[in-house]
Amino acid sequence: MPSLADALAAQFVRIGYVAVNVSDLERSRAFYEAVTPMRVIARTQAPLQPFNLLGEAQGRFDGYLLDDGSGGDPTQLHLIEWQQPGPRGKASETFFHAGWGKIAFSHTGADEVLARLAANGVTPCNPEIRRQYVSVTDPDEVIISFLYNPQRPRPSFFHCVSGPSDPMRTVAFYQRLFGLEYWMASQPAAPLPTSQGPGANEAQWDSHILRSWGDHRFNIDVSKILVPPQTGRPCPDPLNLGIARIGIEVKDLEVALTLIEQALAEQPCGEARLIGEIEHWNLGSEVPRRKVAALKDPDGMHIDIYEPERQFVASVPA
Repeated sequence: MPSLADALAAQFVRIGYVAVNVSDLERSRAFYEAVTPMRVIARTQAPLQPFNLLGEAQGRFDGYLLDDGSGGDPTQLHLIEWQQPGPRGKASETFFHAGWGKIAFSHTGADEVLARLAANGVTPCNPEIRRQYVSVTDPDEVIISFLYNPQRPRPSFFHCVSGPSDPMRTVAFYQRLFGLEYWMASQPAAPLPTSQGPGANEAQWDSHILRSWGDHRFNIDVSKILVPPQTGRPCPDPLNLGIARIGIEVKDLEVALTLIEQALAEQPCGEARLIGEIEHWNLGSEVPRRKVAALKDPDGMHIDIYEPERQFVASVPA
């Protein structure tokens, strides 16, 4: 008989998307298509409907889904401009603020990244580029980094940073509930000159990289900044401007929720909990509808657990 951990891991399909709330959708689309490998593949136009899982009895938004062209089902970037209610709040101002901290893309040479940024009038956050690591902010001050990875022949969507209070507790949470693979750690013994984003030009961190078994294109970087000290708390508002949440696709949402509830009851993990009831989200005509539940991680960061509506077409030979 499979263990609870095995049953949970069997429900995991992929890290499906990173949702970023923006104040001007067309401006953000233009920015990401100009300076990153992401390209629009679909429009999302959610009509007025309940988004109780996001704290809104009625809401609607306009958005774009972008991917990096790596084929198959890569993790997507979902740019969202809320129409009702309108955009609110602001993104985190520094790379060492707790919560969903930044997104990163791989590259094979900093010179090419810097040339592309210069051509689009984008200035790096740090005065000196260290270890070919380039950081900028998008039009809403969301932090974006480009990290050197010669093992990838083309630029790609690489990871989303989770800034937890207790890295190993968060690592255990993702491994236990979703069976993610622990890939690597990055833990410098002392502060290093860095160009990881606004707020400091020297840093020390405790990072743990998790990824899906089999598909290694996208990672969650569970990373606590030690120097300068990590500040703040994850934003509790999933409609706040900036990186709001990630989406994890499962095979059967009802089964997955029963297993997650059982796992959290057997081994509580900080603030981790399921919230609300399952909702059915209509994101417009270009993408499948989806069943969605909401999960908080050990520090209260928001995760969508979702199952897309499957549409099968029968092909009968003439």
